[in-house]
Amino acid sequence: MSPENTRLVLEDLKVSQKAADGGTSGKHLLSGVSLSVDPGEFVALVGSSGSGKTLTAMSCFQLLPPSLGITGGSIRLGGLDLTRASEQELNSVRGGRLGMLFQQPKRMFNPNRSIEQHLKEPLRLHAGLRGSKARGKALELLEEVGFADPLKGIRAYPHQLSGGMAQRAMTALALAGQPGMLLADEPTSALDKVLERQILQLLDRERRERGLGILYITHNIASVAAFADRVLVMNSGSIVEAGPVGALLTRPKTAYTRELLAAARLAPESRRRPPSREREILVLKGVGKHFGPRRKLGHAALQDVSLTLRRGEILGVLGQSGSGKSTLAKAIVGLETAGTGTITRQLDAAGPRSATAVQLVFQEPHGAFDPRMTLRTSLQAPLRAHHGLSPAQRAQRIAAAMQEVELDAALLDKRPGQCSGGQLQRATIARALLLEPQVLICDEATSALDALTQRTILNLLLRLQRERELSLIVISHDMDVVRYMCDRVAVLLEGRVVEVAETKDFFAAPQHQHSQALVEASIPCRADGLWSVLDARAAPSPAPTPGQS
Repeated sequence: MSPENTRLVLEDLKVSQKAADGGTSGKHLLSGVSLSVDPGEFVALVGSSGSGKTLTAMSCFQLLPPSLGITGGSIRLGGLDLTRASEQELNSVRGGRLGMLFQQPKRMFNPNRSIEQHLKEPLRLHAGLRGSKARGKALELLEEVGFADPLKGIRAYPHQLSGGMAQRAMTALALAGQPGMLLADEPTSALDKVLERQILQLLDRERRERGLGILYITHNIASVAAFADRVLVMNSGSIVEAGPVGALLTRPKTAYTRELLAAARLAPESRRRPPSREREILVLKGVGKHFGPRRKLGHAALQDVSLTLRRGEILGVLGQSGSGKSTLAKAIVGLETAGTGTITRQLDAAGPRSATAVQLVFQEPHGAFDPRMTLRTSLQAPLRAHHGLSPAQRAQRIAAAMQEVELDAALLDKRPGQCSGGQLQRATIARALLLEPQVLICDEATSALDALTQRTILNLLLRLQRERELSLIVISHDMDVVRYMCDRVAVLLEGRVVEVAETKDFFAAPQHQHSQALVEASIPCRADGLWSVLDARAAPSPAPTPGQS
């Protein structure tokens, strides 16, 4: 594929909302976006949620929602203007010359098709491979993106994969059509730091060895600082700053860029009271869980897990994708049944209320709500099931919970698809708080959020933990989140706890080899000396107070 056929150029792109009469409303969601990505170049497009990053990518594929339309400018891939291309021309480009790596793979995969069926389609359409050759290439791709057992992975259906494994499979799918230009939309936000580094290194190798151009959309500048050639900063549908990565990181020109840089680095939290050392509120002893036929004892998701959680403590659970973190959370709240061992709750609540004293905040807020229901209906459901409250009392409690997580009560009449990720994540926390829990388990609760919103949600959780005297289990692959939030850290590897330590001791001197790899993978920017420069020059903005977004 000649380089001139893969250069991506956007000039003065405008996207607007359509009016009821079929015209445009005049409100621009993208206002004059101009950018270019050359073959072999790695360009990072950075901005907070709602800034227009994903809208820019979807415009390139001509896959905008029906309510939106391109009202100005052009998008050229080589000599083809994608804004004027026929559907046949677009289909030949999508997944071939122009690849897309999506953020939420489980929402993008067809649940009725295996990973093999997904991979074989672009291999047939764009690489001309069929039968055993296509299968062989599919296995090779899965091995490249980090599947320990590609044969098992190729047979799996999307729902059988963890979030991280699904993202690996999506990466393999994006590369299957041998694209010359790749648009990657937050492709590593749900991945642990070790795998994030591996995926970035894989993409970097692809662009160096075969000239793959990459437009990498992210909310975290730090994650791509070691790989990007240039950085474009987007805010409110416009590119507000652009430049080589080193210059932009060390000499940001706009206040917005400085705010993004400051939010990308979380300093350890030091304002919490120390947890009680006497009272254990949750005790796990020898917990094990296997998936598959019981007589064959299939895949071991958890093996002999023993942990304790003290009253008022924030315990961090670290581990790579597929290590058993989410299974552990589900076992604690009762969504999964442990095959071996015991989980003992030593809670204040007794009787029926003890069943709801441990609540889970899910990883993907869009998947945690029924898309057909308003938020009000979704929040009423647990109160109807577990409390004998009148409609007025339910409404009063819901209003109080919305106020507690600093959400406008007007959102209660909206459906999940009408809310941002940050708003939905707060609503998920509000729903968990309705049942007055003593233990709150946050399963990657901020992994899909931009750095500014993430900081706000973390500060919200810390405030609620102090005011309600909650005990928290923070499940995360983000080392900065764990360092910022947690009193102790437990590390999971292949379903086993391999290390438990005080947070400061863990980050100062991790003991297990896997822990050392996790800590090392979390500091690529420090290795490049970038953070030391940022500390001196970036003039970080103060941390946003609860309520800011």
